[in-house]
Parts: sequence; structure tokens; C-alpha cells
Amino acid sequence: MIHRHSFRRPLATLLALMLLTTPFAVYAEKPLTLLVGVDGFRWDILDRYELPNLERLAREGVRVKHLQPVMPSKTFPNFYAIATGLYPENNGVLGNAGFDPVLEKTFRMSDQDDSRWFEGEPVWITVEKQNKIAATMFWVGTAAAYEGVRPSYWRPFDGSVENDERVAQVMTWVDLPVADRPDFISVYFEALDSASHGFGVGSDEEAAAASEIDDLVGSLWQGLQQRGLLSQSHIVVVGDHGMTNLSAEKIIYLDDYVDLRAEFSQLYSPQLSGDRQGNAVYAALYGEPDNLDSFYESIKDRHEHLSVFRKGEYPDWFHLSHPVREPGLVIMPDNGWLVSKRGVPYYGPRATHGFSPLETDMQATLLGYGPAFAEGKDVPMLHVVDIYSLLVRLMQLSPANNDGNASRVQALLRQ
Repeated sequence: MIHRHSFRRPLATLLALMLLTTPFAVYAEKPLTLLVGVDGFRWDILDRYELPNLERLAREGVRVKHLQPVMPSKTFPNFYAIATGLYPENNGVLGNAGFDPVLEKTFRMSDQDDSRWFEGEPVWITVEKQNKIAATMFWVGTAAAYEGVRPSYWRPFDGSVENDERVAQVMTWVDLPVADRPDFISVYFEALDSASHGFGVGSDEEAAAASEIDDLVGSLWQGLQQRGLLSQSHIVVVGDHGMTNLSAEKIIYLDDYVDLRAEFSQLYSPQLSGDRQGNAVYAALYGEPDNLDSFYESIKDRHEHLSVFRKGEYPDWFHLSHPVREPGLVIMPDNGWLVSKRGVPYYGPRATHGFSPLETDMQATLLGYGPAFAEGKDVPMLHVVDIYSLLVRLMQLSPANNDGNASRVQALLRQ
């Protein structure tokens, strides 16, 4: 699907094209920033598997050892925080599932084309506003228009599209005439996350998926190299969260401690409400203050591996204080534990995420390669909200308001 708009673009690139004499010169006329999103790219993947293409990026560029996700450490909040540089309280995406009391609607991942859920300015809109061209493939928020505008080229998520086809689409965009070619491209891969969920951290299937991601990144590298574009391109490979193994022995059944039929009748949780809702790593609760307080008093301190947080008492790192969507209570089990209800069967993933972003297991990693990046440098820590600032700096654009930290970004770049 293609969406073009009326931002005016200079004719300089068209005039320059007339003077070019070699195919490589055509590509060199417009440098590229390529953002590769790898769902479930845990912080230690490079240490556990042989991944020569990713290792080359780290060796010749920078590696962030620990990329701290936002709360909750789920896919939608983090990939949208990467895109906007904003915490959930400022971009509206508080979970893979969410609730808006004003709209009286529950958000699910299938609602990704509903712009009411996505706030803040994503990087592809920043690119377009400043007379450049963006292309996005399957990134969270892409399908939702921002003030009526989308990137010049975009494809909404379709899990049936093979990964090789995704790489081919990126190269198709790269091969466009210079006046139409993107300055920024993003592409998303979920294979690693799916394998870790289904078979566990450290499984043969996870290893195979990591190797597949490595091959895909190698194909992108080779495609840029063959076109003479690699030396002028910036490649950023980024994860959204980590992963931890689960056990059917580590489930906290809330109805063992409170009468859920009575207590929950006046409350709503996108993660726990309904007969089949359970097995949650994070639960946001909404309701009237008195009902929330009653549930809080009933459940707090009832299990050593369960924490309950009340609105107004959230830790600073929560960043959930959205003016409308901030939950009244947050239930969070310890790393590796789940909260559920009796009668809801354990659905059986071997590993998951969504726990505190401060947990090492929940942290991701980032690799950066290109002329602006330092060479062969390990950076101890970065936050996902810093990546927007990094991207606009690589493209020499003016950023929209964001929550990133400039000093953390500077640590990745040549001095």
C-alpha cells in the first residue's frame, strides 16, 4: 500500500540525477537510514549464538549491551516508544491491550489502524515534515495516520509475508528513482520473539530463529553493498524487549486470595477481565476509586512474588501517567511468574516478557553501523526512548518533543 502526500520536495536531486554517469553514483546521491526491528532481541543473544552478520555490525559499529524497555515490556508500547521517543504516558500506548475510559473502548493489537490510540509524532512523520521520504514495513503505528498523514510508502502488518519478501521490499524501495527513494526505511521481524515464546530461551528453535535474523541482516547489508550505498548508510538493528522462561509452577491465582466475583464485578482489566482472560505478566485495573482501594487492600502483601501499585504511588520509572488512560492499579508479578484465575488454562508459552523493565531478562540490545557511529564500541546502557533522538540526529533533522536523553545518544557516536 502506498500513501503519498503534498509536502513539497526540492528539485535538486532530479537535476543531479541528470549529471550522474554510474549506477553507484545514483545510489550515493541519497544516503539511507535503515531501522531494523527485531522483536524479542534479548540483550545477550549475541553472546549465546554465533551470528556473524550481527557480530560484524557490533565489531565495526556500536553495540548497546542493555537497552532498557518502557513499562510494560511488551511489543506495542516499546516499538511505538522507539518510533516516537516518548514514554507511554506521552504517546498513549500503555500496553498490547489498553483501555480508554473516555472512549469507553479497549485497545487490542488488531486496532493498529485506529489513530485515536497513537499519540505523539513518530519518526517517519518527522522525516516527511522535513521534506524527506519515509518508508515503513510492519512497524507499530504505521497504519495509523498522524494528522491525516502517513509515510510516503507503508505496508500494514501481515504476518503471512515471508521474511525474504520483507527484505525484497526494502530493496525495491532502495531501487526507486532518486527523487522517489526513501531517506528512511524501517522493517520489522517477529521470528525470534515467536520462537522464544513457543520453545523457550536457549532452545534450538530460538537459536534457529536468531540465525535466520542474522541471515536477513546479512542480506540487507549485502544489498546495500552491491548498490554502493553501504558506506553512506546508517543501519540500526534494535530489539523491543527481552524474554524469560516460564513454569506452570509459577502461577499466582488471584482467586486464592480474594473473592474475584465480588471484587472484580466493579473493576475492569484488559488483561484479566472475562472468563478466559488470565496468565498475565502485567495487569492494569480501572474503576471507581473506592472499588480500586478495596481491591488493593484485599490483594496487597498476599503473595511474596506479587506487587500491587496504586495510582499516585507508582515508581518514577513506570511512566504510565497518561491524562486519560492511566490505570488505577497495576498488578505485577516477579520475573518469571504469572497472575491468573482458577479455571483459566495455562496457555503454555515456554517464555514471555512484560515484566519490570528493570529486570535484566527484559532488556534488549541495539547495534548501530555507519559513518556517524563510533567503531567497535560497547555502550553499557540506552533506553528505547533515546532511539528517536538517535535516528533524527543521524538524518540531521530537527526532532519533535521527546523523552530521550542526548548524552546517552552521544555515547554511540563518533566524537
